[in-house]
Amino acid sequence: MGFKKLKRSFFFWMEKLQISRSERIAFSVLLAVLGTSFLMHFFLNRSFNYDQQQYDEIMAEFDRRSAELKQKKEEIAEKYLPDTSSKASNEQADAYEPEDSDQPKTEEAEPSASDVVYTSETININTANSQQLQQLDGIGPAYARRIIEYRESNGGFETIDELLNVKGIGEKRLAGIRPFIKLEN
Repeated sequence: MGFKKLKRSFFFWMEKLQISRSERIAFSVLLAVLGTSFLMHFFLNRSFNYDQQQYDEIMAEFDRRSAELKQKKEEIAEKYLPDTSSKASNEQADAYEPEDSDQPKTEEAEPSASDVVYTSETININTANSQQLQQLDGIGPAYARRIIEYRESNGGFETIDELLNVKGIGEKRLAGIRPFIKLEN
């Protein structure tokens, strides 16, 4: 008797809500698909392709490659950073003495041509050449060339703030070099 009552209640709501036959079929198909997918989700076991042995092999390969990379970095560091080199390489470097050397052995390294000497004197930006401009902190060959090009194309600088018109020179760079530059024609 429970089924007849459920059936009667079902048809009552169908009439009351005015559900057409095509809507009932679409709703039934939708319920069937959802029910089937819900049941499949619980009854089908998911399998994971997880093999600890394969994972261990991959980790061993990772550790081996990491050690090789670390060793290469240390070799490069020893080659280019003498402070971090090993004692053996220091002893080899100290043991080497040229036989035909007439000059005395010096403890300090001589400055190379690439060392930049910054000036404390003021530089006239309307007459300075590239070398003089490069003595300013933060001004290299490219900036010096740009300053000279701007100066030649505009007939010199009238104010120090005109340096802001040179590509790459901003407020911060200008503030750093302002005490060391002057304007004279």
